[in-house]
Amino acid sequence: MSSMPAPDALLFDFSDSEWHFGLQGAVEMANAYPAADLLLHHWGSVDAPDFPPFNGNPADLYGTVVNPERIRVLAPGESFRLTPSS
Repeated sequence: MSSMPAPDALLFDFSDSEWHFGLQGAVEMANAYPAADLLLHHWGSVDAPDFPPFNGNPADLYGTVVNPERIRVLAPGESFRLTPSS
């Protein structure tokens, strides 16, 4: 049986939406890879204040994600340098 290496980063969709993993599923995935940077996907990139898939609150993650310092709140278009986590 082979396994894949842990990712260095996750494009992390954490919205609490039935279209996506949901907040609980996203936290479970994040905690399965405790060294991976979490690049918050969708957050802040769509002007749709009444549409839940685009409106997760990054503050909701800080009490639930292992190693919260890896949460990366980037502005749309902001660069991020990927570096190996191991």
